[in-house]
Formats: sequence, C-alpha cells, structure tokens
Amino acid sequence: MTDLWHQLPEATRTALIARGTASWRQVYQGVATHNKVWRPLRPPIMTTAAYADMTRISAAVARLILAAARRRASTAGELRAALGMPIGYIDLLDEGLPLTDDLIGGVRADILLANGTPYLVEANIDSALGGAHDSDGIASRFLAAYAGEPALAGLTSTPSAVDARYEAVRSDLGLSADDRLAMVFTTGGSYPGSQDGLAMIKLLEGFTERGRELGLDMRVYPVEWLTLDDAGRLCVDDGPIDAVLRMFVPQGTKPSAGLDALATAVRTSSVRIFTQTASWLLASKSIFAWLWDDLDELDAADAELIRNHVPQTHILAADLRERAIAEQHELVLKPAGSYGGVGVVVGPEVNADAWLGALDQALAEGGYILQQYVAVDNLTMQFVDVESGAVTEADVPFCIAPYLFGGVPAGAYLRFAVPGAGPVVNVGQGALTSGLLLTTDR
Repeated sequence: MTDLWHQLPEATRTALIARGTASWRQVYQGVATHNKVWRPLRPPIMTTAAYADMTRISAAVARLILAAARRRASTAGELRAALGMPIGYIDLLDEGLPLTDDLIGGVRADILLANGTPYLVEANIDSALGGAHDSDGIASRFLAAYAGEPALAGLTSTPSAVDARYEAVRSDLGLSADDRLAMVFTTGGSYPGSQDGLAMIKLLEGFTERGRELGLDMRVYPVEWLTLDDAGRLCVDDGPIDAVLRMFVPQGTKPSAGLDALATAVRTSSVRIFTQTASWLLASKSIFAWLWDDLDELDAADAELIRNHVPQTHILAADLRERAIAEQHELVLKPAGSYGGVGVVVGPEVNADAWLGALDQALAEGGYILQQYVAVDNLTMQFVDVESGAVTEADVPFCIAPYLFGGVPAGAYLRFAVPGAGPVVNVGQGALTSGLLLTTDR
C-alpha cells in the first residue's frame, strides 16, 4: 500500500475535503482523544487488496507467535518464565493454562509501511484491543457524510470490528440468549475519560446497544465495582453475570476488591472470560526475537514472511551493547512488555548521549528488545484547527492496526501524528485516530 491521496481523482479529493469540512464535528463527537487542537477532515483510504494483504500477514504472524511460544512452553506459567516475567507480572494469570489456539482470539497488529511494504512492528494479542468502537464509528460516520456525492460513491467500509469481536465472544464462550455478558473495563487506564466509571458507561451505550442488537444480554461495568454474591457469582449493578468480555490490559491493573472478585470468579469457573489473561503473554515483543531465532525451523514460506514483514529483532543483552551503539541509526529500543509507546526510543531521532543513556538504563532494568528501524512512509492528511477552523495539509507518520477476532478480519484502527509532532505515533502523545475506508484496486 502507498498513500492513495495523490492517486485519487481531483473530483474525489475535492469532495472528500468539502464533505469533511462540513461534518468533522459530528464525525468526532464523543470520540475520546487527548488532542485538543487538531481533527482530521477525512479517514485514510486503502485498496481492498492492500487491506486483505495486511490482515493475511497479521493472521500468519499471530499463528507463528503462538507456535514460537509452544516450542518453549506448554503452559502459561512456563511461557511467563521463558519470557523472564516474574510471578504476578500478568494479572489473573492461570499458570497451568495450556497454550491453545483460543489465546489468539483477538489480534491487532501494528503495521508500518516502508516504500509501500508492510512491516509488522508489534502484535497486540488480547481481548482488550482498544479503538474498535471509535474506529468503527468514525468510518461509518464519514461514509454517511458522503451519501449522495457521486465522486465518493466507490468508497466502502471494512466489516465492523465491534461486531466481529462480539461474534468471537459468542463462539468462544458458547453463549446462549440466556447468558448475561458484561464488558469489563478499568477506571485506572489511560483511555481518555476512563477514570469516571459512570461517564464511561454512558459513553459506551452504543457498544452495549449493538451487543443487544446482536442477541447478547449485554452491559458494561468497571472492574473496580464488581462484587461476589453469597453463592460466589460475579455481580454487576443489575445482578449476577455469566460471562466477561475483558477490556482492560492485564498488566499493572489497579488493585481493587472488584479485581479480586473477578479473580475468584475466574479461578472457580463461576464466570467465563474472553480472553484468558495468558493471551497478553503472547503480546511480548521478545517473541519477535524468537521468530528470528527460529527461522531455520520454519517452513520456507513462513520464514520468508518473517524476513519480509517483521523487522529483525533481538532481546537486548550486554553482548549487544557495542553493536547497539555503533548501529544507533538503524535501531529502535523498546520495552518488551509495555504498550502504548511507553519507553520506546527511536535511534535516528535522538542524539548519541540520549541513546547511550537509554541503552544503559535498559540493560540495567532488563526486559528490552532492539528492533530494526523502519523508515516509514508518510500519509498525506488534511487537518482542521479546532479553534480557528484553519485547514492544514501535512505528511505525517502513521500506523495501521487491522483487527482479527476469532481469525476473522474486521475493521482497522488508524493512528497518525499531527502537524509538528514527533516520530512515535501514540494516542497518549497526541496522535489522532480514525477508521478506514476502502476503494477498489488502482
């Protein structure tokens, strides 16, 4: 995939900006963001073939990640130990849980493009894959704003990530119409506004309603407010529940009586959960290094896929220090177990002293990787200043994160930097989000 903006007919580009200028406030109404300055005037656009290629690569790499883990461990506890994580590092972890295929029931790879080639730089594997509600909504609202404009008639949306996750939950947990399901989030997370439990319940009403439209007895609730009744059943405000869609990352979760209640319910099997927190072990960036270590054990097609679409990755150790110093401008330093861009240092973007300091700190702390730097393609986007209404066009770094739930491709979470921002594309650092629209091959 390359940036399609400059390949679109002039009439299409003009119509996109005109409709976006008229509708951006409605499109982004209710979308949580840390950025108070900019909004995009359109969603990114990709060909259907490029989208299919990215989801194919994502599915293949997720399968290979699980296989690499199984070569080293048979249970979640053994995998935790192989990854160098201490006991308790992953919340609610069942140490004896076998490493089965259902652990890759939710996948959202982070993909960067370099000269049009997709490179999968991280793989979020878990139920708590954020952005689906927002990206689905943004894409559908932009598409609705284009209704009646002939120049935009060829644009379509991807399948809904929200719907695909619900169907994966239903299938994985064997839910019937009588089962009461709760999507459980944390008020201690970094999602904008999530600290207010009541406000989040209100914000996610659309998510709840969609679940009910799909035949699920659905509600949302903060993990901190969960309780157990006298029979040991997990309860929300309207009574006991049978199943949980876990929508918090199980790492460093704020301790609470509600989290303890959930742990007890999972341990006693009084509630079914999508997914077990062992899924998050598979999101460790160290496994990317294992993929490269195992190339000789893979069949030719899988090995070629890793070489072509996964940046070379090494687990940081003292014997790599001199190489890391010499090759600073070819490397990115990342904590293996963190997420959200925390602790990432891009070699070409910092001076030698900053790189050396970060490198030595990482060696002292342990748990870091070195990954080949990907010189990313930029995305041409048009932004509106929220206060002044002024429109600016800028070429910005971006990340494409297609979803797979139960192995089914659906939707994509697009994140892109804003004018004047740095190289790390992260919502917590002011990046904007969008859904994705598709067009026929060009």
